[in-house]
Amino acid sequence: MSVSVSSDGHYVVSVHQGTNLYLWDIGAQRKTLVSREANLYSAFFIPGSDAFMWQNLNKEVIVQTVEGKELKRFTLDYGVYGHVMNLEQDVYVSADAEYIVRTIIQGVETQLKTAGGSFMGLGKVFNLSLSRDANLLATAGFGSPHDKTSWPMEQQKPLGYPDFSGVVLWSLESLEPLAKLPGNSSKTHANISPDGQWVVSGDEVGSSRYWNTRKPEQMFLTASYYHGLHLECDEEYSYNCPSDKSGLIPMLGMRVYENTVAMGFIQNSRYYLRLSHVSPSDDSSYAALFETGSPWPVKYFDLGTRPWPSTQEYHRNLTISTAPEAGILVTGQHSRGGINVYQFDAEKLTLEKVWVGR
Repeated sequence: MSVSVSSDGHYVVSVHQGTNLYLWDIGAQRKTLVSREANLYSAFFIPGSDAFMWQNLNKEVIVQTVEGKELKRFTLDYGVYGHVMNLEQDVYVSADAEYIVRTIIQGVETQLKTAGGSFMGLGKVFNLSLSRDANLLATAGFGSPHDKTSWPMEQQKPLGYPDFSGVVLWSLESLEPLAKLPGNSSKTHANISPDGQWVVSGDEVGSSRYWNTRKPEQMFLTASYYHGLHLECDEEYSYNCPSDKSGLIPMLGMRVYENTVAMGFIQNSRYYLRLSHVSPSDDSSYAALFETGSPWPVKYFDLGTRPWPSTQEYHRNLTISTAPEAGILVTGQHSRGGINVYQFDAEKLTLEKVWVGR
């Protein structure tokens, strides 16, 4: 139900439906049981370290190293549905089932966002993505096609930001939104680049966007895999408008779906993956590679079906994790209790499955 890979790509931590927490050693190709009482949505490796955190069924958040040394423990009043922490362990951000977002920064707790949208009703976790310097936070859960309000807008700041369930860029210095990033529809996933310069998003209906965090008021469209970039025109519906297909690449017989379950940076802040949501009736699963700052897909990767990766349910988007520094992608498995590990080669532009852990 949740998976996270270490920055060096050596370890993975995962929590399963039976509340078992496992630590996986990719090099040794083995797993170790850490706990039998873990919150399903709480596996998280702290970037740049050998430490990971998780929450037990008593609502205690535990930070420990891969060797088992406990570094920190604190108790919350709620169960987390995703949480993140920085390298220094002085910035902690969590979400719950009602999409309430809270921070604990240098020991001070603040409610960043009030309830708005529901995980239980929408079938998707409210995802959190932290820049490596912990100054910026990107959040996403449910985008509305009717919401065309962009930020910054100083004259319109609703108390508690209850309607901020779409893509939002936050400052963790001021604890206020820097930009509301509209344009996505329905179940939406977003990720911020490690250097904090880019936010990328994809959603259930197949649209994808990206923003430069230095100019968040300017939104960029990602090209459709089939139709290219829709050009502006006076038609009410974009599919009646002309499109630019100049940057599209051949699919070589693949049928790649554009509805997106997760986004993840795979090589520092240069390349990211957009993983397609698939159903059991499909014959394969795919990821598209993009270069930041460009709307065009660079390459398509077949993730394979033996076993199926965990890209068939939106409520399991926490089972997809990347280590941008190491070029590692890890997914859960659709119907087994294991993990799939893939290695990205930035020179050859390949993504190879290197281990199926069970």
